[in-house]
Amino acid sequence: MTKKYNRIFLILAFSLLTVMALVRLGEIDISLATLARVDWLTYFMAFAIFYIGIISRGIRWQHILSTMGWSVGRSYAITLLTAGQFGSAILPARAGDIGRVAMLKQDHQIPIAQGIASITTERALDVFSILILAMIGATFALSDQVPSEVVQLMGVTIGLFTFGLIGLVATPSLEQWLREPTYFIKRLPVPTQGWAWYDKIIDFGFTLIHGVRALGKNPAMLAFVLMESLLIWLYDCLIIYVIMRSIGVNLALMESIFTSMIADLAVAIPLTPSGLGQYEVAFIGLLSLFNVSTSDGSLAALLLRFVILWTFIPVSGLITYAFGFSRIFSSSSEDKRSATL
Repeated sequence: MTKKYNRIFLILAFSLLTVMALVRLGEIDISLATLARVDWLTYFMAFAIFYIGIISRGIRWQHILSTMGWSVGRSYAITLLTAGQFGSAILPARAGDIGRVAMLKQDHQIPIAQGIASITTERALDVFSILILAMIGATFALSDQVPSEVVQLMGVTIGLFTFGLIGLVATPSLEQWLREPTYFIKRLPVPTQGWAWYDKIIDFGFTLIHGVRALGKNPAMLAFVLMESLLIWLYDCLIIYVIMRSIGVNLALMESIFTSMIADLAVAIPLTPSGLGQYEVAFIGLLSLFNVSTSDGSLAALLLRFVILWTFIPVSGLITYAFGFSRIFSSSSEDKRSATL
C-alpha cells in the first residue's frame, strides 16, 4: 500500500516538474488573460471524448472476452478496465493489466492464460490501429514532406503484422508438432520433471494462443473489433483536435491524427511515470511541423495532461474503490505470480 502511494507522490513530483518546464519553455503567462483565451465549452468537449473512449475500450474488451467464450457484464468490463488503467497509471510495468487478469480469475473463474490472451489481443489491435492511423496522417498531413522510405517501412510493418496474425490463426499443426516432439527429441537426456515443465509451458502458451485465435476464427467479429479499435484511437486524435481549437489554433484533423499517433508511439516504452515529459517533448516537436508555436504547443500539452492524467487519476481511483476493485492492489501473491507466467 505504501509503495502505491509513493508512486502517486512520484507522479505528482514529475507532474510539477513537467508543468514548470512547459511554463518556462513556452513562456506561458499563468494569468487571467491566459484563462480567458481558452474556449472552455470547446475544451470540456475533450473530457467528454476522453471518457467516451474509456467506455469504448471497456465495451471492446467485453466483445473480445465474449468471442473467447467468456461472458462478463458490460458495466463490469468497463469499470474493471478503468480500474486497471488507474493501476497502470500509478504502478510500474502496467501492473493494472495484471490486476485485471487476477480479477477475471477471482470473479469469473477465467483462466490466467485466457485473461492474458484478451489483453494481448487488445494490444495487438492497438498497435495495428496506431500504425494505420499514423500512416494515414503522415500521408495526408505532411504529403511530400515524409520520405517515401518511411511510408514504405510503415506499410511493410503493417503487412508483417497482418501476416503474423494470419499465421497465428492458420497454423494449428504447429501445436501438434510441439505437443508431440519427435522421437529424437524425446531421446534427449532431459529429466522427467523437465518434460513436466515443458508440458505446462506448452499448455499455457497454447491456451493463450487459442484465446487470440478465437477472434481470428470469427471474421465478422474481428472486423467489428478492428473498427472499434480504430475508433478508440481516433478519439485520442479528436481530443488533440478539440484542445487546439479551444486555444484558437486551427490544426487540421489529419495533422491532429499524425501528431497524436506519433506522440503515442514515442512513449510506447515510457521512461518516466506515465511518460511525463517524454510525451510532451514529442508532442510539442510534432506540432512545430505544422507551424504551431512552442507557446501554443506547451499550453496545449498542459491542457491535454489535465484531461488524460491529472483528473483521470482521482476519477478512476474513485471508480476503482466504489466498485470494489481495490483488490487489484491486494491480490494474493499467488495470483500475481500466476498472472506473470
